[in-house]
Amino acid sequence: MAGFEITRGKQMKALKVLIYGVEGVGKTTLAASFPDPVFIDCEGGTDSYDIARFPRPTSWEMLLQEVQQVIDTPSMCSTLVIDTIDWAEAKAIESICAKNKVAGIEDFGWSKGYTYLNEEIGKLLNKLSEVIDKGVNVVLTAHMAVRTITLPDDAGSYDRYELKLKTAKNGNNSQLVKEWADMILFCNFKQYVVEDSKTKKKKATGGKERVMYTSRTSVYDAKNRFGLPDELPMKFESIAHLFASAPEKKAKDLFGAQNVEVIPESVPASASVSAPEAPMPPNIESMWVPTPYSPEEQAEMQKYDPRLVDLMKANDVHANEIEWVAADQKGYMPKGQSLGEYPADFIQQWVIPFWSNIMQMITERRDKTLPF
Repeated sequence: MAGFEITRGKQMKALKVLIYGVEGVGKTTLAASFPDPVFIDCEGGTDSYDIARFPRPTSWEMLLQEVQQVIDTPSMCSTLVIDTIDWAEAKAIESICAKNKVAGIEDFGWSKGYTYLNEEIGKLLNKLSEVIDKGVNVVLTAHMAVRTITLPDDAGSYDRYELKLKTAKNGNNSQLVKEWADMILFCNFKQYVVEDSKTKKKKATGGKERVMYTSRTSVYDAKNRFGLPDELPMKFESIAHLFASAPEKKAKDLFGAQNVEVIPESVPASASVSAPEAPMPPNIESMWVPTPYSPEEQAEMQKYDPRLVDLMKANDVHANEIEWVAADQKGYMPKGQSLGEYPADFIQQWVIPFWSNIMQMITERRDKTLPF
């Protein structure tokens, strides 16, 4: 009977990193210093940074598609940064509420909305794990919230710094994200407590030196699996040794990349060089080719929900394709009614939240090269 192969020793792989901390400490700046990063800027806070970024996701569905693009084309970057995970969570809440036609996550009975939310965040983390499997690091930044912990027996209270994610009995996203991460870095300004020699009163001072903490305490969450010191200067160089050297990126493009053949400068005369085998020509009849939007289409799209336009442009989808799904396949809309005439609540509660399902049907028909 054949057995399983056993491997030994340390294995270098891409890392899952969570960075959170106080406001203005430089979480985004730290994330931007990771190897060859591409950002998914959920809150629009990176405009002043000289970085590569996806279009800002206007819906949960768009965010998932951007992550999927990294899975499909991992050569585009060495690090994927989601800035921030709590703003991404807000997009998930918006999608869940639209699908279920409720105003807010609290409107579900028995806190069922938090179960749905936990499932969606789990779906995102699973996709991010696929990114890791492709050899691309993942960095999540997050805001923090302060919770006051009251000790028993009148022993006092203290403030605890926690992730600003939804926490409920049946859907604890904070715990889910913390368990997923290989490393949690809590970032703060270094504070010192000094005592006045005359009054003997103590006060905090400092506040300019930035540090990151790598081990959990009663005051904040942090962790690492690499034996790091409990406190480090807040700069990438402090942890750079943990990351495998990023492979060289060639012909990098935010929306796709191709491998570029490296031609040696000279070939020895004695070397035998065989011509590369010519690739088989593609079967043109079986290939779907995107078509540009006509000026009339572009003018009509200005009337659509901007979130829908973002999804359409990202997938080269035309209005007649959505109309085919909504009318011909699902029967939700009358045949002959244009997308621009669809009710706003139908777009918000069905088309955008169920975009992945719509795209699956459109893609299958495209693969068959059937007209819409």
